[in-house]
Amino acid sequence: MINNKDLISIGIIRRTHDKTLPPFVFVKRDGLFVPFKSEDISELKGEEGFVLRTDLLGDEENSSLLTWQDIVGFSIVDKESGTIGVIESIDESTINTLATLTDGRMIPLHEDFITDIDEEAQTIHVNLPFQL
Repeated sequence: MINNKDLISIGIIRRTHDKTLPPFVFVKRDGLFVPFKSEDISELKGEEGFVLRTDLLGDEENSSLLTWQDIVGFSIVDKESGTIGVIESIDESTINTLATLTDGRMIPLHEDFITDIDEEAQTIHVNLPFQL
């Protein structure tokens, strides 16, 4: 059974842009991930597409790497302010990746600000250059 940990979102399907895709693209239907052949992707316009993590990241060692969507639900802990909140969503649509917290505040997720990621505790430690 395929679950969230096996897949990575490729976003809302609009058009393929003649991109090479893995053999299968998955969409969520009735709570389950359903595979579709990549050549049939035009039928999925408007739906969120997912691909197998191993198809996108390669071997098993790389497939265990965290992606931005993997950190949704993680707590943000600032060096000065302490716990800031919990990540509700990630916006990668601009050059600056932003985390939206459950209270609606947004913070930048830049490698210069992130000091540690504790996957087991689901926390991201940051040193923000501003107070929240």
